[in-house]
Amino acid sequence: MKRYSQMIPEELIKTIKELEKQFVEAESNKLESNAAILRQKINLAKSYLIDPKTIQIGSKYQIDGESGIFQVEYLNGIYAWGTLEGKSEKEAFPLSLLKQE
Repeated sequence: MKRYSQMIPEELIKTIKELEKQFVEAESNKLESNAAILRQKINLAKSYLIDPKTIQIGSKYQIDGESGIFQVEYLNGIYAWGTLEGKSEKEAFPLSLLKQE
């Protein structure tokens, strides 16, 4: 299997659709750990469809599944690094989880 970074957008979209089917199946069978792994794979694959130039350093974003606001300090590949409001430790999130405020 190719790495997500080696796939063209069409391959990524096909892969995401397949992962989403597997995710729904895992959830319906109450396989929580499998569903969590598949959700992460989906988020990573979707991140390769996002142009990093659309993410502004210093801007604030909502993060899917997290409370609070995330301020981007820098990008490294498909990850945005920064801090969540009220925390001092740096964290990284896949680009697909960032939602403009």
